[in-house]
Amino acid sequence: MENIYDDKVKNKMLSRLFRKAEAAGAVSDTSESIGPMIDLVFISQFIGLDGVTVMGYAAPLIMLANLIGNSIANGARIKAAPFLGSGNLVETNRIFSNAAILGGGSSFLAALLIALFSGGVCFLLGVRDSNIFVITRQYIFGYIIGLPFLTLTKILKPYLQLEGQYRRCVASSFMMTVIDIAADAFVIFVLRGGMFEIALATSLSYVVAFLIDASFFFNKKNESQFRVSIKEFDYKSCLDMLRLGSSSLNYWGSRSLGGMIINNLLTSFKMPYFVATYGVFEHIKVYVRSAWSSPASNLLAFSGIFIGEEDKTMLKGVQKIALVHALICSSAAAVLIFVFAEPLARIFMKSSDPAATIMAVECIRVSCFSLPFHTIVYNFSMYLMAVKRIRFSNFYGFLIECGALVPVTFLLLHVMGYHGAWAAKVVNVLVLSFIAIIYIYMNKEAEDFSDKMLLLPKSFGIPPENEISVITRSEEEMEDLSRVAIEFAMNHETDEDRALTFGLIIEELGIFLAGHGFKDGKPHSINVRLVEKNGDLIIRMLDDCKPLNLTEYYKFLNTPKEKEEKEEEADVVIIMDMAKQVIYTPTFGANNLIIKI
Repeated sequence: MENIYDDKVKNKMLSRLFRKAEAAGAVSDTSESIGPMIDLVFISQFIGLDGVTVMGYAAPLIMLANLIGNSIANGARIKAAPFLGSGNLVETNRIFSNAAILGGGSSFLAALLIALFSGGVCFLLGVRDSNIFVITRQYIFGYIIGLPFLTLTKILKPYLQLEGQYRRCVASSFMMTVIDIAADAFVIFVLRGGMFEIALATSLSYVVAFLIDASFFFNKKNESQFRVSIKEFDYKSCLDMLRLGSSSLNYWGSRSLGGMIINNLLTSFKMPYFVATYGVFEHIKVYVRSAWSSPASNLLAFSGIFIGEEDKTMLKGVQKIALVHALICSSAAAVLIFVFAEPLARIFMKSSDPAATIMAVECIRVSCFSLPFHTIVYNFSMYLMAVKRIRFSNFYGFLIECGALVPVTFLLLHVMGYHGAWAAKVVNVLVLSFIAIIYIYMNKEAEDFSDKMLLLPKSFGIPPENEISVITRSEEEMEDLSRVAIEFAMNHETDEDRALTFGLIIEELGIFLAGHGFKDGKPHSINVRLVEKNGDLIIRMLDDCKPLNLTEYYKFLNTPKEKEEKEEEADVVIIMDMAKQVIYTPTFGANNLIIKI
């Protein structure tokens, strides 16, 4: 057995779970980023400049529409994760229901209002040309049909990840892209359609993605922990979700504002290709952003679970994994971009002027040095949300793309000339990284820097003397753990019968789980955590074996027919009956069993 508190021992299971979630997120992000690019290619090549202009005018509206789903999804994830970590499935499901109802209802209402006031919306977007006005209105009508489905897809995905449904998440994102491309081709080459049909193709892709994701929750054969219930709706819970998800709204809003201000700063230099060149690196970032955004997003999700479990060790572990993974991936991306800067400049600039290409290459090579520092900035930003430091999270999110970036860009443009525009990208993330480190260092709730990084009160967590956490990889180790468990219980003034029950439950369930999950020949482990809290003896068994909802299996074994046919598993029924409470929760594709004695 390996003590998880030994720093020399890697928690391979946590790392494997994180990598699976990270890979699924990266594939989904990359797949979804391809669709808009293909849309733009079809529009520019076959509809023309008017179509590209419409896309430019509609971009703020599309960003705003996406924010509905993102903010509610993040708010729900932040609110639900601690409840799931503590084993409160009732409250977790209530949040799931509220998020789905709020997201679907608000996006449908938004789509209806946009349709009713489409003329005013076009005017607010800045459309003045009569012909462009008509086409923009048509595009908006086609797009808003799919808006509720897009919003619901964004809300369902975090819960699918909790259920370990990574393949489904990837499949829905992949099919969204495939359907979008195929439908665009059908519109252009068969229907000879225009912007309304192009937008309708995008809406169709959202519908398909939603059906793939939603089918899991509404398929009775799937053992999903989450079901939508109208009776669960609570407006106070919805308001709290919106508050917790406000950081997403703030970040994207400040990004739009910062982009507009910087474009005006660049325009004032009156240099050919300056604005276009500055935007080249931003286009490239879209295709590599998962290098830092996927680890940061999963840090948010995993942290909430371990905060709910009050597991400081696992929380520190996931912080380290997210930081290392993001640093490796973002550094690799920076090296590749630096090496291939010239061909990338030619692809994204599409200019025959050599001076424009030279400027774009310089922009790319200088800017790519900012990427490794995105690791600190975005991990810190997401973790602030996980620990519900919403005010500072909003402030920090504002700094990232506007509050710090604009003044830094303004200053360096006047000190270094146009070279300052690219240098500002690097200096900005350096400043933000410094702010994050100072904020952590000033945390007075802990002395050690690794404890300060948790940004949690001193009272958080289980005292070391009240918990033991070990990793087992065989039935023999589970038998030995029984002795450790009995000794642990006796050290906490537990009577002998209760201590023996504690040890027996761990041994029998551990052997059963090992026998169930270790037979496929792949490396697996069971993380067993013993805790004494408020007079309760608690066992947490987390394994990365094939899925097994032990509470549902217990009900199945407890039927009269199964009792007769599965006598060899009768011990499981007896052991489960001895426990005060048994809770099974899906945790990112792992089996998570919480048992109170």
